[in-house]
Amino acid sequence: MYQSGPSFGFEINELPSGNNLVNMGHSHVIDGNGYINHSMSYIETNVVYGLQNMKYVGGDRVLFASATWGVPCSFGSGGYEEPVIGLMDTVGAIMTMKRYVLNTGVCNGITKGLLPTADSGAIVWGRYYGPFALRVDGTLDPVWSKRLMDAGAFSFFKELPNGDLLAGINMQTAGVVVARMNAAGEVLWSRSYIRPRGVVSDAIIEPDGSFVLVGYTDSTGTTDPIFTPLPPGYNPKLFMMKLNGEGDVLWCKGYRSTTNLWYTRRDAVIERTLDGQYAVLATLGPPNQHDWFRPYLMKTDLNGDTLWTRSVGRNNYTYVTQDLQASSDGGYMISGLIYGDMPGPYSGMSFIYKADSLGYFNCWQRVPSIEIMDLFPVDSTVVLNIISGIATATPMAFTDSILDSSMVPSYDGCTFTTGMPLTMPRSRSISVRPNPTPGRITVEFPDPLLRDSYYSVYDAMGKLLFQRSLPKGHETEEVDLTCFGAGTYVIRFTDQEGSCYERVVVE
Repeated sequence: MYQSGPSFGFEINELPSGNNLVNMGHSHVIDGNGYINHSMSYIETNVVYGLQNMKYVGGDRVLFASATWGVPCSFGSGGYEEPVIGLMDTVGAIMTMKRYVLNTGVCNGITKGLLPTADSGAIVWGRYYGPFALRVDGTLDPVWSKRLMDAGAFSFFKELPNGDLLAGINMQTAGVVVARMNAAGEVLWSRSYIRPRGVVSDAIIEPDGSFVLVGYTDSTGTTDPIFTPLPPGYNPKLFMMKLNGEGDVLWCKGYRSTTNLWYTRRDAVIERTLDGQYAVLATLGPPNQHDWFRPYLMKTDLNGDTLWTRSVGRNNYTYVTQDLQASSDGGYMISGLIYGDMPGPYSGMSFIYKADSLGYFNCWQRVPSIEIMDLFPVDSTVVLNIISGIATATPMAFTDSILDSSMVPSYDGCTFTTGMPLTMPRSRSISVRPNPTPGRITVEFPDPLLRDSYYSVYDAMGKLLFQRSLPKGHETEEVDLTCFGAGTYVIRFTDQEGSCYERVVVE
């Protein structure tokens, strides 16, 4: 568990090094055991929402999305948030960042999701109150922007092998809406399913051009307060539905807990497993309550039949899920928020739990009872009212810096007690000169080292390049990075009291 700033997506991105890059307000590199190895923050007076979305796209490139807080909105009440898209490396150092002004009358430009596209660009879309979508190219310049004028919002975008796009849309009275678009964002067809209050959350694109979607068969509404009285007989089902490339239903399965409702205000997530099956993450609610309660993880075969179901959670604590990663070792990592009597002065924290390849967690393990049934949704063509607009991009100034990991208290998610390594106090800070450097740097310690220690050098992918010992009494150390070439590197200094970090840029 981590006491850190929240992010709407809280994505987990596995890096080739085996580490994971996550966004909890700032960017953090965690190792395979959940320990924070490195953290970065950035300061820009107009960016107030932190990193909302983050996707690793290969090499040393990570796309991220956020939003600015601007002037009062001329289209309605409240402030005007402008979407922000940027590019950073895999240790969190920002390369570029742009904000976008949309002329389509959108007041809420906070991003819900981020899709990297095959042309090295990206698509972002708004949350429940911000029904916009924006596509940018590889230089982050706008390609097109769209606004949904119907009562609803985009839920996801996926890119098909031929460059077309699949959009999931939740619309009042129309329920689940799926639209196929071309690369320019023009609608080719759109269909409605599970009316009137069904909601769709996520999808997987199959190699043959078919789609597998997840969502819920009923919802009290994406904009309703969570304490709105439930409709009589309210008992939604989690669903998986497979469509062919034209939107015809191939099969649909429903999943209902025998004791708990689903928390439908939190999106379900679907991922392909290492063996080609499906893993789904959702949030179970308490019995007869529309509220968050327990993470729910299940694995199904290609027909939606369950292979196993799992849940996790400590009594007297409540959880809400955010992201799912099917890891390269066959296990599953889930992220989210936990609320209850936390260590220290906190009432809520971010969490990451990892299960093994069979979905077993090492604590608070539960096996929920789930009823599975065939569903027979009827589809109908729906006409979408989507308008095109103009987006103007403006580069943003920024200042990024290594974040002292002691500012992110970490706790064992099984014992709820401290147990993560501490970091060196700020008074133990070191200086690295010159930085940037042609390759050679001099490290100066504020005082002679009181005990034997060592330092480690990592590349931007988190790969360990080498380690060297630092004998007691050392005041300086010469480090040569010339042979590794230009790039960003992290030097980690470790002794019995903990660790501290410095980022070095080799030109």
